[in-house]
Amino acid sequence: MRPLVLAAALLSVGPSTPAGADGGAGPVSTAIIIIIDSTGSTAGRWLSETAVLVNLTADIVAPALVRPILGADGRAASGLATWQAGGSVLFTSGDCSTGAYIYSHSGPGLRAATQVETPRGIVLYAGAVATPVTVTINSILYDSGCSAVTVRQNGLVAVDATLNLTATYPPPLSVR
Repeated sequence: MRPLVLAAALLSVGPSTPAGADGGAGPVSTAIIIIIDSTGSTAGRWLSETAVLVNLTADIVAPALVRPILGADGRAASGLATWQAGGSVLFTSGDCSTGAYIYSHSGPGLRAATQVETPRGIVLYAGAVATPVTVTINSILYDSGCSAVTVRQNGLVAVDATLNLTATYPPPLSVR
């Protein structure tokens, strides 16, 4: 029997003990946990306590950060979240318009990503699947706007895609 066929056969058999027979609460759910926006659209798939996976295009999936919505007393609202900002994007142009790069740090197998608050909403920038490079940077986009700089920076990947999270998936967000 060929190795792939054998592996598929073994995986299709599944567990040999009935649900709950091992003293546990039963089988682990394989349901995907999704994030729903205020319009009822699926915004992404839950990844961790503060991150979701968002489709920017049919081929590009990147992590996006979320944070709780806080009430007037500073406590987190039950079941509600919003998009988080606070990242930066580096540009080869002097006016934050062309040649976008972001830092390559991310989880294993995940695209590099950062989120910046702009006047039009919080924008997710997804990096290329590539090894990091060194680039001469002439401007940096922060939540507070564009700043002209001249610096040679390493550990960067080119931006492959952007998505305005606030416009595409308006908060509040909730888990289902």
